[in-house]
Amino acid sequence: MMPAPAPTQRQIRRDRPLVQRMLVVTCGLTLGFSAVVWRLYDLHLKRGPALAELASGKFREIRPLPAQRGSIKDHGGRYLAYDEEIFHLSTNRVHLHEPPTVKMALAKVRKVGVRDLTRSMSDAQIIAAYHEHIATIIAPKLGVTKEAVLAKLSSTEQVEMLAEKMSEDQAKEWKKLFADNYIKGVYVNSTVCRRYPTENRLALIVGGVEDGKGGVRGVEKTREDILHGIPGSVEVEHDKAGRELPLYRGDVQEPVHGRDVHLTIDMPLQDAVDRIVEQANLAWKPNKIMAVVTEVATGSVLAMSFRPDHDRNTPASTNWKNLAIYEPYEPGSTFKIVTFTGALDSGRITTNSTFDCELGDYTDPVFKVPLHDLKRQGVVPVPDVFKHSSNIGTFKIFKKLGQEKFLSYVKSFGFGRLTGIDLNGESRGYVNETSWSNATYSRFPIGYEMSCTPIQMAMAYGAIANGGILMKPRLVDRIVSDGGRKVDVMPPEVVGQVCKGKTAETMRELLQLVVDEGTGSRAKFEGLEVAGKTGTSRRYDPEFNPIYDKKGELIRKGGYPEGQWITSFAGFAPAKDPKIVCVVVLDYPKCEDKSAIGGGKVAAPIFGEIASEVLKQLSIRPNRPLALEGGAQE
Repeated sequence: MMPAPAPTQRQIRRDRPLVQRMLVVTCGLTLGFSAVVWRLYDLHLKRGPALAELASGKFREIRPLPAQRGSIKDHGGRYLAYDEEIFHLSTNRVHLHEPPTVKMALAKVRKVGVRDLTRSMSDAQIIAAYHEHIATIIAPKLGVTKEAVLAKLSSTEQVEMLAEKMSEDQAKEWKKLFADNYIKGVYVNSTVCRRYPTENRLALIVGGVEDGKGGVRGVEKTREDILHGIPGSVEVEHDKAGRELPLYRGDVQEPVHGRDVHLTIDMPLQDAVDRIVEQANLAWKPNKIMAVVTEVATGSVLAMSFRPDHDRNTPASTNWKNLAIYEPYEPGSTFKIVTFTGALDSGRITTNSTFDCELGDYTDPVFKVPLHDLKRQGVVPVPDVFKHSSNIGTFKIFKKLGQEKFLSYVKSFGFGRLTGIDLNGESRGYVNETSWSNATYSRFPIGYEMSCTPIQMAMAYGAIANGGILMKPRLVDRIVSDGGRKVDVMPPEVVGQVCKGKTAETMRELLQLVVDEGTGSRAKFEGLEVAGKTGTSRRYDPEFNPIYDKKGELIRKGGYPEGQWITSFAGFAPAKDPKIVCVVVLDYPKCEDKSAIGGGKVAAPIFGEIASEVLKQLSIRPNRPLALEGGAQE
């Protein structure tokens, strides 16, 4: 076969424009295809995951599954703190500004088709009209202006809050309103709020919580690890109408709920003590009044009351200190149990030992510090020194005991250190261990130059009542979880042995003498024997008597104002088989008759009222005369 002839120059010139056009078209097609490939690469491979996430984010959300915080209850199971589900009204910016969602909703409102709506209005006009519709419906129910609602609906914030702390019934009303008026983009959501049904009662003992911090005071803080739960979550998808698509539900992390804490305090008993303390507060008008009741055998706190107390409704101006554990005071004569216990326990004295009380006035020849007694006594045995609260006799007993031994018993009783009660903010008080002056030797043994809290004093007297065994104050009785199926009881904790059991028995007898024959007679109540000790100490004021130098700079301040006293009574009942300990302290009680101010006259009657009421509620019956029990039998 013959080969094709080569093209002539004429043919080449004729076909050159065609070839050029073909080259241009080929290059154009190549460039166009390259651009499409690049765009596909950019959308699907380079930015594909981010764009997919952005698209799905409009219809997917992670909803929290809140963990229920454990409740706090009293000993009888009454609620002191619990979580309650509350509802709030909020906007969702995505749904409020998403044209497809808004078009469908507004079309239903106007009873027209979506196409008819889009022919007559732009997307911006449709969104504005829908916002106007929502504001017109919900503004009257919210009690605000339509303009205020429109400002929230058009906000650039993802979520705007419209109403908070709604009840379940209110939430149902809003949901019905939204359904009836085709409202999307405004939703009712639920959250959890902490409730305190006892309000201000036990406010600083139960404590409180703050968002993001958990418990910030009281048992809410100290038992945060028990009470707090672990929130869960669920990933959900919804359609354009906002309806959840169950088939596309993602991972579910179930919440772990907190456990319940039951206190040793019983509210009926606490209310009774509160009532007595409030009456005393009104009668004596002290700067502060505190009362603590504990159980002898276990150290359980049965009641804790003080004034001024805490008001949850006025946090800026209220008292934030639990005075029963925070406020140390110089106890005076109630502290003398340490001196007497130490001397008896170490064998330095016996109840038959005698001491010269110098007819009420004495200045030690070595320390040169005067001491005075209210009751003028001469040489008397130890029981008389104690029941009449002789400062002179107590000082002489201390000299028999010695400084080192005395300090060891002070520490054994728990003074100068934290009791470890399940509450934050406890004070350790003050014990002068090293810096003793001449005055310290005569003042420390009678309850000055040291300070303690009411809870420390209660535990010290509890040790005497408990055979010399010092207990840790027990505020939490049990931890309950799994719907009540699992109960962990908190066992009583022994701190240490203060003294021998025989010494404690002797001290109980001496303390009963104080009530039967001495300064504490007003602590008596019918039917049961009581043991205890009065305390009347001068009140130290850190702001009293400021002294300045010539330049006007403060040199020192603080002292004991004339006529200002701290009165107290610490004791237990029944005297021979103690069940409860009670400590009552009044800081600067006021009365026109100054001679009426004293531990035996002010605090002892309050102790008697509290102890009588507590024993009655604990069903500890008074001793009845034989005739009332049915008479003698032959």
